[in-house]
Amino acid sequence: MTKIEEKIQWYERKFRNCETMTDLVIAMSSWQNFARSNGLSEDQRRPVDQVYLEMESKLITGLSQSLW
Repeated sequence: MTKIEEKIQWYERKFRNCETMTDLVIAMSSWQNFARSNGLSEDQRRPVDQVYLEMESKLITGLSQSLW
């Protein structure tokens, strides 16, 4: 496994461990900077981007109805 592949998996785990939307947004910012600075292809970015969407959905649906 290459260093890039290891880092991609690290970001997947990081996203899965986010407990708040703030944590998730900060992690996404970090991920985007990493992906851009390393010239990752769309295929390389896809797994982490998918985890982001899953976690975003999970965190949003976990919000209390009283907030709306």
